[in-house]
This record gives sequence, structure tokens and C-alpha cells, in this order.
Amino acid sequence: MLSSTIEPSAATSTPGDSTRSLNAPPELRLGVVTPLGNEHRSIEAFMNAVLQHLTLEDRWYCVFDNISKDGTREVVEARSEDDKRVVSVLASQSRCVVDAYFAGYAAAYAAGCRWILEMDAGFSHPPERIPEFVAAMEAGYEFVGGSRFMSGGAHRSPWTRRCLSYGGSVMARWCLGSQMTDMTSGFECFSRPAMKYVLQKRVRSRANFFQTEIRHMMHRFRWKEIPIIYVNDKARVGRRAIGESLRILAQMSLEK
Repeated sequence: MLSSTIEPSAATSTPGDSTRSLNAPPELRLGVVTPLGNEHRSIEAFMNAVLQHLTLEDRWYCVFDNISKDGTREVVEARSEDDKRVVSVLASQSRCVVDAYFAGYAAAYAAGCRWILEMDAGFSHPPERIPEFVAAMEAGYEFVGGSRFMSGGAHRSPWTRRCLSYGGSVMARWCLGSQMTDMTSGFECFSRPAMKYVLQKRVRSRANFFQTEIRHMMHRFRWKEIPIIYVNDKARVGRRAIGESLRILAQMSLEK
């Protein structure tokens, strides 16, 4: 196995440019972070779709924890042996998807990526929109968030998910004074300073609401939204996650 597989301990030191090793690689352009579970049926097509939008100065951090058991990790690691842009991140201590995301964030930050793009697997986030995120970052924005609720965007999911996503965005805007049209989405790109802030501040949520916490943080940076089409055929969102979201939102509204 090549050294493209890294453990989270190699990527979770206190963020800051001064923590980078003297042997660190030259500054990379874009680091894409994608937690992966059991994606064996779609991973080959998804990898091809993502990689066609990445340059040789880009990296794709595929994050795995103990949930992935269907051979997805083996497919990714085989590709990483032939393509240095693909990096497998083993988050063996991950207890939830939030931990997996942060392991990927930290790996991309530690590698020196100029911009860090978070996206989901399984084509729920369309890879063909990657160039639009890059173009906005090149224009000087520090955070670019995908929005399902602005003109040109869409949320193609069961009505339960659509209601929760839109209702959560409305509540976040009302309680927190947020200006973004979508406060519950992933598919977002960060500058190094913006990502450093996220890694230092961390989040309280252990479920879906961490995206709202991050977007609330990003209001202090120069930000922009771009329309995205999100596809997810899963209808269920756990009651525990909904309860946690309401509790943390109430805490944040009192703190603002």
C-alpha cells in the first residue's frame, strides 16, 4: 500500500501554517473532501466524474471509517496507487459523519490546500459544478456555498427532507440573522483562513446541524452562494438529529 492512505493523527494537529512540516509538499490548489461509506455500486463512475474536474495540483481526500465494508475503500486505494490526486484518509476513531468530515478537512488543510471543497458521494452533489466553485474562489471569495433554494437550485428529495431543509434554513435565518438562502446544505468551498477558523472553533452538533453551524460561522468572511441541484432518495431523518438541531439553534440564538 502506498502512502496515499493517512491516519487522522497525521492530520489533526492544531491548525495553522506553522504546523506544516519542512518536508510538506508545495502548496496545492484544491482539496476535495468526501466521506465515503458503502458506495461500491457508484464509486467508479463518481470517481471518474470528480477527477475530470481536478488538475495535477488538486487532491481528493476520500474519508473512510469503520462503516465502509463493501469494498469501496479497496477500490479507492487501488486508484490512489495510479493517481496521486486520490488520497485515502482512514478515520478509524470516527464516531459520526461529522468526525469524518473534520478528519478530511484537517487532512486537506495540513497538506497545504489553498481551497477546500466539501462534497457528498453518490452524485447527490453534482461534480460538474466543481469549476463554478473554483471560479468563485479565484474571484476572491473566502466561502462559496451551494444553495438549493436560490434561482437555478433544486432539492430533489422526498418531501420530508425538503421540508426539513427549507424549514431549517428559514429558522436559522430568523433566529440567527443569517443572510444565506440555504443554511442546511453541504457542497461548499473554503479558503485556508475560513477552514482554519472552522477547525479551531469546531461544532457542537454530531449530526446534520453541523452544516448550519459552519454556515453561520462563514458570515464573517466574504461569501457567495451558487445554485446547486441536490438529489437524495432517503426520506428518513432521525428524531434525535432534529431534536439536537433545535436545541443547538436555541443556544446559538441566545449567544448572538
